[in-house]
Amino acid sequence: MNLRQLTHDQEAILAQVESGDFTLDDVSDHLDMLDSERKQKIENYLHVINRLTSEGETISNEIKRLKEIETSKAKALVNIKAWLLMSMKDGEKHDFDLFKVSRVKGREVLQLNSTNDISTKYKTVKQIETIDKRLLLTDLKAGAEIKGAEIATGNASLRIR
Repeated sequence: MNLRQLTHDQEAILAQVESGDFTLDDVSDHLDMLDSERKQKIENYLHVINRLTSEGETISNEIKRLKEIETSKAKALVNIKAWLLMSMKDGEKHDFDLFKVSRVKGREVLQLNSTNDISTKYKTVKQIETIDKRLLLTDLKAGAEIKGAEIATGNASLRIR
């Protein structure tokens, strides 16, 4: 029997006692048994609630621990790639059984020093004013002198396959 049924049975017996169908002495043993079963059910529910609460806290702590490990591994990955990048020269390549690695020189990228000095020819208007960096870089490569922009070399990168 579940807790709701036990409570309903207990109320039904008390109603019969109140209506005079049974005397309190006739049903006291039955009520005591129902009350004992009801208390046991309540205690069992409390054990389940306690266990679920504890498991929830354990899961939450484990998620935090795993997130910390994930962050640590991501930092280690960034650091080891940076070390490998610093250790290799531009154009250097290595082929291994499982991996290929090469250091590729950074490509030419646009470096904006001052967006205010850039001609409106290179600006496109959306909701926010932006600069057409591809067009600006193309013109700089073609030899145009544009105030506020210059060609710079981007960061080197690794290709791991």
